[in-house]
Amino acid sequence: MVTAVDTNILLDIALGSPLEATIARKALEKAESQGSLVSSAVCFAEIAGKYPNKQAITAFFRDLTIAVLPVDEETAFLAGKFFREYKLRGGTRDRILPDFLIAAHAQLYADRLLTRDHRFFTGSFQGLIAVAPQDL
Repeated sequence: MVTAVDTNILLDIALGSPLEATIARKALEKAESQGSLVSSAVCFAEIAGKYPNKQAITAFFRDLTIAVLPVDEETAFLAGKFFREYKLRGGTRDRILPDFLIAAHAQLYADRLLTRDHRFFTGSFQGLIAVAPQDL
């Protein structure tokens, strides 16, 4: 079982309250006990600004045993498809959002996405399995 980790889980660990960090860490431990952890380069970028240098952010991911995977052409294409479907449903944003890239990456390279926004991801991206920390 491969679990993709969303940015909000990482931010809970890095910057959240003690309770948020504990919940996120326990969810990661549970997910890791069932397989491996991955995250997209988009999540890496979203959290990188919170760290003073690349070594520090790389150590953060390494310490959590989360492999950072690149966003490739297949991921970008699927994100574009998700964005088109969003626009057809009446979405008002004109630029692709990081969430579309994260969802596409999780759908292609993981069995599920660990996120606090599980309802949004499940409802917005057909075929994507999104789980909340409390669901593990």
